[in-house]
Amino acid sequence: GYTLQVSVPEDPAIVSMIGATPKPKVKAAVPAKAEAPAPAPAPAPVVEEPKPVEYPLGVFEIMKNADGANEFDLFVVHTNDVHGRVYSSENSVGYSKLATMLKVGRGITDNILLLDAGDVTHGTNVVNMFEGETVGVLLDMLGYDAVAPGNHDFNYGVDRLLEAAELAEKYTDIKVLSANVLDENGYMLFQPYQVYNFNDFTVGVVGLTTPDTATKTHPKNVEGVYFANEEIFEIGQQAIDIAKQYVDYIIVLGHIGMDPDGASGLTTDKIVNNIKGIDLFVDGHSHTLLKQGMKIGDTMVVSTGGYMENLGLVQIHVKNDEVTAVYPMVIPAADVWNAKDSDLAKQYGIAEVPNDAEVDEYLGYMTAKLDSKLNTVIATVPEKLDGERANVRTKPTNLSRLITRAMTAASGADFTITNGGGIRASIDAGEVTIGEVINVLPFTNIITVVEATGADVYAALEHGYSMLPETNGAFSQTDLQVVYNRYGKPGSRILRVLLNGKPIDKNATYKVATNDFMAAGGDGYTMFGKVLSEGSLLSDVFIEFLSENYPAK
Repeated sequence: GYTLQVSVPEDPAIVSMIGATPKPKVKAAVPAKAEAPAPAPAPAPVVEEPKPVEYPLGVFEIMKNADGANEFDLFVVHTNDVHGRVYSSENSVGYSKLATMLKVGRGITDNILLLDAGDVTHGTNVVNMFEGETVGVLLDMLGYDAVAPGNHDFNYGVDRLLEAAELAEKYTDIKVLSANVLDENGYMLFQPYQVYNFNDFTVGVVGLTTPDTATKTHPKNVEGVYFANEEIFEIGQQAIDIAKQYVDYIIVLGHIGMDPDGASGLTTDKIVNNIKGIDLFVDGHSHTLLKQGMKIGDTMVVSTGGYMENLGLVQIHVKNDEVTAVYPMVIPAADVWNAKDSDLAKQYGIAEVPNDAEVDEYLGYMTAKLDSKLNTVIATVPEKLDGERANVRTKPTNLSRLITRAMTAASGADFTITNGGGIRASIDAGEVTIGEVINVLPFTNIITVVEATGADVYAALEHGYSMLPETNGAFSQTDLQVVYNRYGKPGSRILRVLLNGKPIDKNATYKVATNDFMAAGGDGYTMFGKVLSEGSLLSDVFIEFLSENYPAK
């Protein structure tokens, strides 16, 4: 592990590349013994292969290409915020088609660096049910060079993430990089950086993780973890200046994002505006789509949006160890899925991007394992739980009450408001399987806690009840007690709202559990305030609730 004590703020983890770079050691030539009896000319000196260059904290340089070229193109291929979308489709490049593209590219050049900017190991059932293992294997199969952990990569707990990083270090070439994630004693938990060598053009990749992780995953997942923030600015410039003495090009692989409303206030543009010398910032977290990158000062910032709807590519032209041009772009999933109709694909003479057989075989295997897991019984309920469409979109049901109770309990919020349209099936009395719960809550929404005043709550409920008696996917399912007139004028139907039998205060501020879709204004819920925290999938929350309160018999 990376056990160097880091004092904060005088010497934070980001200063990972400070220090002299030892030169490779070469043993002296050893002449061979002459053949007896007649003397013979001494053979050429035998020299050991040079050892990899070692940098501070025991980081060894990785040689990616040594063909001797002085002028070449380096291709940085990047993804971010994939959120477990492992399958290829018209809306997602997916790992199968990406594997095909990489094999073609590597057949042409070794000058490829494959990076992911985080939030990759959580988000869909085939990934979550195996605590991210599915993605870890895929990243190895595709030959990813480095990943920066995002907040949702902590969703299985920091110990699980550290275990995954250790397995990656031991059995793969993947480096899990983050320079600002420390334990409570100031020790770095992950490798902070890695250096790659392309024909003596050296590239330093530094990982960063958003300090908002402290509130963007369940608090229990990051107990004892400290995310450095202000320390980055206190010594970051000095770190970059010194690093520039030893590497030719600096990439920050950051799950940071452009959203200024996060609890930490840390954004990518804030970093690159205040710290000069970062050449390329591969960004994630805010799902920002930068189709041709964004230049901030001398730094190129790139991001692909999310869910692998696009693949990122940065072409860097290098001549005599100097960068002469940088060309960022994104490749939309639709162009990969339907290459024959893509103008972009036609430019390169590509008519089809087939799936990779090896990746498909692995995904088929994991899908079969998932199917088996979905049949696992997790609870026994005494009565049918009503999730019928006409009911959950017009009134509370016994199922919706349990779901809102589960969300409030899991999040620590004051109460819950969620959309009835997110409840998609009923559960029969008796044994309940994981698959049945996922049928009820099939969307990959995560539990999200937002801030709202009492007046905002009234506005949210007025909105949710506005179409009664007609069915409405935005109907407000809640564990509040709501007194209303369903035939009143829309906007004036909510008469009274009670929390634990007492009226809520319109001037007070509350913590409201909902889902990430609604927190972002989905279904017209634009009245909610800032996001306070994020957690697990709603289906996972409800599975845990049922197993604890209605244990399987």
